[in-house]
Amino acid sequence: MKCLKVTGTDNLVNEFITNFCDTVRNRKICVISENEAGECNVSFPGSSFAMEIMRSMPPDIVLLRSHIYLAAPIIYCGSEPIEDGSLLLAQYNGENSGIDYEDIYRKTFNLLPQKTAEECGKCGMDCRRLAEAILQGEKREEDCYYASSSVEVKLGGRLIELSEFPSSIIKGAVTGLVSSLKGYNDKEDISIRVKS
Repeated sequence: MKCLKVTGTDNLVNEFITNFCDTVRNRKICVISENEAGECNVSFPGSSFAMEIMRSMPPDIVLLRSHIYLAAPIIYCGSEPIEDGSLLLAQYNGENSGIDYEDIYRKTFNLLPQKTAEECGKCGMDCRRLAEAILQGEKREEDCYYASSSVEVKLGGRLIELSEFPSSIIKGAVTGLVSSLKGYNDKEDISIRVKS
């Protein structure tokens, strides 16, 4: 699932989240807020009934309001300059910021595994450096060994966007079946085409 860290002045953060949710209505959005005591509040904006909330899981995107470190794109809500802008996707300073919320959604990518180069490094760097490179257009999300987008489904030639849950189910099922075949190599991509 996509993840976007939202930080800055509380009233501007609230305003950004409201505008973002209003603009990308066709997406399932989860907001996780952490208070100063470290307690988390999880909400699904626009969902008012238990069935709507259950249908929203897993969400298409999580907006994280927290001070925890995360190698993910950041929306900074405030007018002051930000010290480290290497993960900054956009800066929001009020309703007339000229922000394109759909563009923000498109540029946000699935949450990386948050590993150091020593823990993984299969892409040649740690998750923070990979996130920075993705935001700068130097790398793609698919460069992450664990990226859920490593599963690509096309229907009639049209690429279908998958969230983490169906992607992991498909990857596990296909890999499990194919791994028993003669000539299987876990370092090679698997391609399957089903004709109608």
